Amino acid sequence: MVTTPLTDRWLTLVRICSQVNQRIERTLSDDYDLCVSAYEIMEVLWHEQEWVRPGEVSTRTSRSQPQVSRLLAQMVNEGYVERAPSPGDGRGAQIKLTASGRKVFEQAAATVEGLLVELTDENAEARAVMT
Repeated sequence: MVTTPLTDRWLTLVRICSQVNQRIERTLSDDYDLCVSAYEIMEVLWHEQEWVRPGEVSTRTSRSQPQVSRLLAQMVNEGYVERAPSPGDGRGAQIKLTASGRKVFEQAAATVEGLLVELTDENAEARAVMT
């Protein structure tokens, strides 16, 4: 037994996810100078009104702690994220989206939603997986 129906469905899912991610990655980069990883971090922070520890962001995304730390440093430099010392823990930090970060994420989220609509309209397999 080389392949099974379950394996075939899994490979279809892998291929669809790759195609979707590539298209979204390209568009986010071209339009907003963001990568999918930064978008995912911003999505977590979007839902938070209060400060959040970077480790919490890592546990709520598909990204590792070092990757989150590196991206957060870039996002702080871009003015999308604010970093402050964590109260009661001089070694720790806390973060939140800035007004600029919220604006960029809101625009990027609308773009991503539009792309997902396009992709599911164009591709029956993607439509079956996404809807």
